[in-house]
Amino acid sequence: MTPQELKNSILQLAIQGKLVEQRPEEGTAEELFQKIQEEKQRLIAEKKIKKEKPLPEITEDEKPFDIPESWKWVRLGNCGSWGSGATPSRTNSEYYGGTIPWLKTGDLNDGTITEIPEYITELALEKTSVRLNPIGSVLMAMYGATIGKLGILGIEATTNQACCACIPYEGIYNKFLFYFFDGFSNSFY
Repeated sequence: MTPQELKNSILQLAIQGKLVEQRPEEGTAEELFQKIQEEKQRLIAEKKIKKEKPLPEITEDEKPFDIPESWKWVRLGNCGSWGSGATPSRTNSEYYGGTIPWLKTGDLNDGTITEIPEYITELALEKTSVRLNPIGSVLMAMYGATIGKLGILGIEATTNQACCACIPYEGIYNKFLFYFFDGFSNSFY
């Protein structure tokens, strides 16, 4: 077995809940899901996120494997606030050279991102559709040569439009999402 095959095997067992004992005192995924729904309603009321249409339940045919009884299948949209970035117009020099890190998918390193070589200005953040993502956001390249590349922000940053960012809801462990994506990265392209 190669090191990559071993890594993939361990990730597969982890996302199936087969590496550690399931302990009742840790609660159930249904309880966590209800807390997340409450948090979403609070964020909507505070106008920090927009109200979205409810996502459909996951059907039996969509479930790729069995999970522990205390777990729950949910759509990724129920795990965090998702959004892609944007590229401020390059023709406006007032948008570049500021202090806000602006990540391109080539900056994704399949690990924690603490340095980004390009910066935008406060004006770009204010006048364009870029979104400032907090520390801990999970990033994924959506298309192009870097499709499937991942990262977790170790600094606040904005991203270009080829990068999707998830700001996990409270109770969702960002590294679980990261390793879930890493374990399924071959399925995305």
